Amino acid sequence: MAIEFDGEFTVATPREEAYRVLSDVNQFSPMLPTYESHGMRDDGTSDVNVKVGVGKIRGTAVVNLRLIQHDAPVSAKYTGKGKIMGGAFNLGAAFDLESTRPEETTVRWRGELIIMGKLASLAGGLIRPVAQKQIQHLVDAIQQALDAAPDSERQSTTART
Repeated sequence: MAIEFDGEFTVATPREEAYRVLSDVNQFSPMLPTYESHGMRDDGTSDVNVKVGVGKIRGTAVVNLRLIQHDAPVSAKYTGKGKIMGGAFNLGAAFDLESTRPEETTVRWRGELIIMGKLASLAGGLIRPVAQKQIQHLVDAIQQALDAAPDSERQSTTART
């Protein structure tokens, strides 16, 4: 089962600062919905623990998240893989940044979630609305982190481990 998402938003943040936040796995990971914790691996990837639930099926997933492309301060792209409850999933998220004014950036984002195995067969049609809700929470968190906090406060609120 594949689910694709996309959208855009504008924040009152210079493009370089938006890129810095979106291209740093230590700042990006805690923005994921239902984030619990993350740890860096020697290979540069991050294992991110997130709570997962569809209907009565609940658990914790470990997502191995990797920044696979980055072009400062224009774009950042992540890929991730994880396993949960007899199933597996792959995800991708990409951000393209455009300066619309000196202190304003438009972020165009797109993502894909591919779910395989028991979870897809058991949860079926429930996955898409839950995924849409979680993606919207992620986008809202990113927008809030980029738009609301001054530089020093932003670092302290997104660097949880």
